[in-house]
Amino acid sequence: MLLRSTAFVCALTAGAAAHGDELKRVTLHDLAPGSHVEFTTADRMYRAEVTNPATGEAKLAASTDGVKFSEARTVYLLGATQGQVAESGGITFVKMNQLQAGLRLELGFGSLEQQDRYLTEPIRSIRVE
Repeated sequence: MLLRSTAFVCALTAGAAAHGDELKRVTLHDLAPGSHVEFTTADRMYRAEVTNPATGEAKLAASTDGVKFSEARTVYLLGATQGQVAESGGITFVKMNQLQAGLRLELGFGSLEQQDRYLTEPIRSIRVE
């Protein structure tokens, strides 16, 4: 019984320590509505408030200097990708519902239509609050 209690406390502590720490990967459907995700690329810092983890809907603001941010707008955080892969005939593979360091993030600005899609630069860091 003591071993189980110790394991449970360790698991709780590990989860608490990860809050706000830099992560390598985040799965959106594991987040609660209202969670805040901050991620950086080579040219921008993004701040998102996840409004619907199941669909990836979020309010996203961006900054080029980390100080002044754009007004938050509705986006869909679609998933991590390398972009179009020439070896597969130009197909884009997307790890749906995930943000991952080292990969780009495909965003849908206001809708899921192809013309509203945007790829970020590769993600350098991810934090969840």
